[in-house]
Amino acid sequence: MDAQIHKRLTLILTLVVITATVTLLLHTTEFSIGLCLLSCTFVVVVLIRDYIMKIDLHQPIGVLFLFFQLALALFISVMSEDFFAQVYILILIGEFTFHHSRNHSIIFTIVSYAGCLLSLWTFHQFPPFEPIYYAFPRVIEYFAIFGISLLAKIAFQQKNQLAKDNEQLRIASIELERKAILQERTRISREIHDSVGHTLTSALTGLQTAAHAIGKNHYSLALEMIDRTKENILSGLDDVRTSVHLLRENMPEHQFIPELIGLIEETKRQTNVEIAYEIDRNIPDLSPMIELTIYRALQEGLTNGIRHGSSTYFQFSLNYYTGHIRFILSDNGKAPNQINYGFGLNAMKERVEDVAGEMSISNQNVPSGVTLEITIPIQTKPIERSERIV
Repeated sequence: MDAQIHKRLTLILTLVVITATVTLLLHTTEFSIGLCLLSCTFVVVVLIRDYIMKIDLHQPIGVLFLFFQLALALFISVMSEDFFAQVYILILIGEFTFHHSRNHSIIFTIVSYAGCLLSLWTFHQFPPFEPIYYAFPRVIEYFAIFGISLLAKIAFQQKNQLAKDNEQLRIASIELERKAILQERTRISREIHDSVGHTLTSALTGLQTAAHAIGKNHYSLALEMIDRTKENILSGLDDVRTSVHLLRENMPEHQFIPELIGLIEETKRQTNVEIAYEIDRNIPDLSPMIELTIYRALQEGLTNGIRHGSSTYFQFSLNYYTGHIRFILSDNGKAPNQINYGFGLNAMKERVEDVAGEMSISNQNVPSGVTLEITIPIQTKPIERSERIV
């Protein structure tokens, strides 16, 4: 229960007890010092319990206090023979029901009613007609208070649960937003890394070729390579802009296979490396995520082969098999003793895993260079494409 609500409820019940006590002492026809002492004792017990000891009524000591107060209330009820004495018992039933389970509260209510009957039987020679008439309607009052208290308890529990659910939802929403922002930043950084890395590698290779041509006085070739490098850099800048604007998901007009071929041809033209490729004509329509994964994997594989392996020859194949697509890219570059995953390879691996694929990089099955293999499961029917792959 909310601490503020608990304080207010405790204060209200204390005021009700004090008001009932004053009214009882002024209203009863059987006023006595004993009745006054018992009533004041009941009030003092409530004050000690709630404001001095601050006892939790859920705990066993709280149950003991409630039963002790019930005994006091029964004595006060018998001695005063006044309705206001019943207020003590009704308050106790309400408190017990509010803080304990339904079954235990029913038992407490029955015990309270049985205690009332037993008190009448002991002190008023039960069962003459008048005591019976006085006692039996009490069961309706007792269980009515039990029912009201149970409904109030359920209402408070639902309110608290709703508040907890709202807080958890708020926290989850903040966390989801944070993750979404982080994923978007990671995604854009991947796109910029791949596009910029490939552009710079191609530009560097083109400039090196131009410098070599100048050294041999082949100025026309040097100018041609510089122009190609300039075009490549401008193309790379456009690719970066596209990456920042979420790339292919917002570009429905793009064509996947022609873009792959365009990447291959542009790389060949800018770097003078040889790239043999084979792309299956029966590749089905793919989701934008899978297309982007394949495109970036090819781009990163070519970039790494040229920059780190000094590769001059690549062999690329993309084939469709029942239920999956297989991507293989191998080169003739210098094979590293150990393959270390940097930002680019980690980004590629994450992309592949995001589409439930598997990726492996090996330098054991080829005489030189490395082989990049990617397998991505798909669940679409193949649609024959019109593009002819040479």
